[in-house]
Amino acid sequence: MKYFKLFSSFKAIVCIAALWGGLCSCSGLDGIFSDDKDDNSLKESSFTGKYTEPTTGTVTFYEGYNAESVAYYVPQIENGFYKCAVSESKLAELPPGTALEITYNGTTIHALITDLCPSSSNSNWTSKSSYFFDLAKNAFTKLADESLGVINVTFKTIPYPTKSNIFFQAKDGINENWLAGRFYNMRYPLQKVEISINGSAYKQMTRLSSQNNWYKVDGQNLISGKKKFRLTDVYGQVIETSEISYVAAMGTYNCGKNFGY
Repeated sequence: MKYFKLFSSFKAIVCIAALWGGLCSCSGLDGIFSDDKDDNSLKESSFTGKYTEPTTGTVTFYEGYNAESVAYYVPQIENGFYKCAVSESKLAELPPGTALEITYNGTTIHALITDLCPSSSNSNWTSKSSYFFDLAKNAFTKLADESLGVINVTFKTIPYPTKSNIFFQAKDGINENWLAGRFYNMRYPLQKVEISINGSAYKQMTRLSSQNNWYKVDGQNLISGKKKFRLTDVYGQVIETSEISYVAAMGTYNCGKNFGY
């Protein structure tokens, strides 16, 4: 308590001195003395950023999506986002990590693409619309009665409103010669992922065909080597992550950065 009083008194003295000189304001000093060092804090509103124009699509639901939200996929998920799968034919255009605003009859929900909907086993639905989405059942019922089964909606892509950094999670089964993992909590979905080991030139990682939100690479010292990732989002923004010295299977690591809005 004594240290707090001393600190507060010091802040007041600095503020008075600054005002005397007409150089700054007390509100400006709040940033200097703040413990908040998050450079990625939201600006203006949760959904500030790049949008696409509204487009029509078709939505149904999948009973197997038991969780209402996608918190298992994105631990830092903002409330109100739901799990969503996109038709296989549109996966390149709307990759995992794409945030959506979906509207039906004046009601809007927000969803995050985490999966694909195979065309071969869902041709009766995917053939009805070039943009087809499978929602969790309790996300679908936010829009319409489940008895409808299928509805036509409008949607647009939006920035995912996160205040924190991107994270990397290593996959199980990794070794010094094979590394796979996924990235989550991006403001915009990824277009390209590259990796550098011990300062080497960046090498592109490829998507796992069976699990489209995971990336893999072959090489050496992939567990114990010092790793940096270079991430490119769908708008062409590029960031280099913080260095990660060691990874363990299913371990999660802070990349230290996120894309701008």
